Amino acid sequence: MDVKQLKLKADEAKTLYRMGVIDRETAKKEIQPFLDAANKKSVELAKKYNQRPKKITLQSFLRSR
Repeated sequence: MDVKQLKLKADEAKTLYRMGVIDRETAKKEIQPFLDAANKKSVELAKKYNQRPKKITLQSFLRSR
C-alpha cells in the first residue's frame, strides 16, 4: 500500500474510534502501518536536510483533527 491509502485507512479508523465503534487496540492496529510509513519518510527528509525528524505518535494522531 502507498502512503495515501494508509492515510485513508488510518483516518477511517480514527473516525470509528472517536464514534466508539472500535476500541483503542483495534484502532492502533489499523493506524500503526501509516504511522510507521510517515515516520520513516520523516527520518529520510530530516537526514537529507540535516534536521531532527518530527515523528508522529498514536496519541498525537488521535488528537489531531
